[in-house]
Amino acid sequence: MNECKLMIYGAYGYAGELMVREAVKRGIEPVIAGLSAAKLKPIADELGLEYRAFAIPDAANHLQGTGVLLNCAGPFSATAEPMVRACLDRHVHYLDITGEIEVFRSCYAQDAEARQRGIIVMPGVGTDIVPTDCLAAMLKERVPAATRLDLAFCFGTAPSIGTVKTSIESLGKGGLVRENNRLKTVPNGFRMRKIPFQDGAKWAVTIPWGDVFTTGISTGVPDGVVYMAMSRINIWLVRMTNPFKKIIGSRPAQKFLKKMAGKFVKKGPDEQARESERGQFWGEATSPGGEKAEMMMSTPNVYALTVVAGIRIAEYCLGYTGPGGYYTPSMLLGSHFIDSVPGIDIRTL
Repeated sequence: MNECKLMIYGAYGYAGELMVREAVKRGIEPVIAGLSAAKLKPIADELGLEYRAFAIPDAANHLQGTGVLLNCAGPFSATAEPMVRACLDRHVHYLDITGEIEVFRSCYAQDAEARQRGIIVMPGVGTDIVPTDCLAAMLKERVPAATRLDLAFCFGTAPSIGTVKTSIESLGKGGLVRENNRLKTVPNGFRMRKIPFQDGAKWAVTIPWGDVFTTGISTGVPDGVVYMAMSRINIWLVRMTNPFKKIIGSRPAQKFLKKMAGKFVKKGPDEQARESERGQFWGEATSPGGEKAEMMMSTPNVYALTVVAGIRIAEYCLGYTGPGGYYTPSMLLGSHFIDSVPGIDIRTL
């Protein structure tokens, strides 16, 4: 393993810059990185940090002195695979803040090599998927015989442009659920349900969130879905996209929709929103014998949570000496890692 320094790639993006500032606040001096030297330099000069500008295909040549790479540059469908490859080649732990199922699957496929090299490969160290992964693990502890584990979330804040672009990609691919430990393609807006969040019941609809895949890995529970809180009219609009999935998924349509999103969607919640707004999560585990456990969780603003959780996990990995491999947050740090984040409120129903 190289000298243990943290590198944050995508350091001038919305989440990336917040990560950098949180790391410095915790006494870590990360190397900040990204494609543009002109965008990195002002942050580096302000905080007194080293910066490295490079394109992702050239990452392996710029990881010297790095122990942990935290990738904050989305879409992760484009950046994760080459970054993981570079980290494996240079014996650097890999982390990112994705919520994309295909990225989780791709990273999981590297488990054997990561074990052999003693390297952690752990996508999803932010709100995608820390709170839901920990909640799922806690539910499995309460219902060891569970064969179904459903999860739900309500962002409670305006999405960042990165989140919106990921959602646009998913609309062109369709929904996903987990059945018998396999992913099954379903229509967009496949199921809807009223979810009892802490701040009140809300309608929600199934989406292809990362936990559809990762919960099966971290808990072994074979069946499950993930719901996202949404108004009934928006659920209807999501379902209306099904006849047009091929068109929406085409390269020209994706390019156009993402360009339009860039014009109308903010970079992300401002400081006031991050301090005042809260996220809501829910989970339910059931067994064939009728045993059931239901829990709900209230968290700080989901983007603030991503920053705190991501840097704490990166800090943990800087001093890690255990076995390598693919991990989810609960697999590496335990189901109650989420309790270490200030402002978490977990209740059993």
